[in-house]
Amino acid sequence: MLIEKIQGAIDQGFPRIKLKFRPGWDLEMVHAVRSTFPDFTFHVDCNAAYTLADTEIFRTLDRYRLAMIEQPLADDGMSLVNHADLQQQIETPICLDESVQSLAHTQAAIRLGSCRVVNIKMARVGGLTASRALQALCAEQGIPCWVGGMLESAIGGAICAELATLPNFTYPADIFPSSYFYTNDIGKPELVLSGPGEVATSTVPGIAQKPDPELLKRWTVEQASFRV
Repeated sequence: MLIEKIQGAIDQGFPRIKLKFRPGWDLEMVHAVRSTFPDFTFHVDCNAAYTLADTEIFRTLDRYRLAMIEQPLADDGMSLVNHADLQQQIETPICLDESVQSLAHTQAAIRLGSCRVVNIKMARVGGLTASRALQALCAEQGIPCWVGGMLESAIGGAICAELATLPNFTYPADIFPSSYFYTNDIGKPELVLSGPGEVATSTVPGIAQKPDPELLKRWTVEQASFRV
């Protein structure tokens, strides 16, 4: 099933694929995927499921020529130090996701050598202004970054697409057409693929998407009015 889904995504023109990587679904899965697709761009996302005791697993991943290993270790008080220790022992770049919560976290990660790539999620780091600050810092330090998901409506996705056009966002973003998540996206116009694996960016100031008032009315379960 996984191989079929990957082939479908490749056929649609998506330029890279992220594989969820967890205990019990790790090395054998990657081996099967890489054996079937020897040259395609893959990276694995561990969602903080491992510890430094699993270092040998990540050494083994070096042979599969992955673009990166996303958030391999737990996001705790030692996260940045532990990721720095792991990065020194493996060749594949580590990408931090959950551990990048602010500009200060990112500055510390870069100084420690905790990562070689940063995933910027607007909803996690505090919005567009914070995302721009992280992007500028990473560009200054030569750390490539990319736009993660979490804002999946057409409105959020369109904002993410604009962010992804900035310099130093060098890896394809986690932005999907509306149909991936919704039968009827509350944001209109819906996001659609404008080309193989591509989402069009805005042709007007800001974004063209806005909430559909009829859908808002239909799906609202409670409302209140306030006057000054």
